[in-house]
Amino acid sequence: MLFSKERVELGLIDDALKFVERVETGAKNIDIDEKELNNVKTTIEIDIDDLQGNINALKKGIQAVESAAKDLGVSPNDIPKYKLVLNYIEYGEKQLQKGKQLLK
Repeated sequence: MLFSKERVELGLIDDALKFVERVETGAKNIDIDEKELNNVKTTIEIDIDDLQGNINALKKGIQAVESAAKDLGVSPNDIPKYKLVLNYIEYGEKQLQKGKQLLK
């Protein structure tokens, strides 16, 4: 026969054991989250590299346009979609910084 004190102690253990499964699940979820976060970081790194390459190509193209415009004696601003390209360079650079901030 268990004494009252022993029953209380066993009851307290039983109460605590109710949370074992929750702790185990929560701990496993952290491992899953870590894996997912690492995958997202890898994806962001790839996106940053791709975006940087495309921005560089766009800048090179716009420099060629500006050089040709100068040779022809016209303003690059008079070339259709020139400003659109400049806007996309600016947008791409902002997104590039955003991506880098996400990795910090």
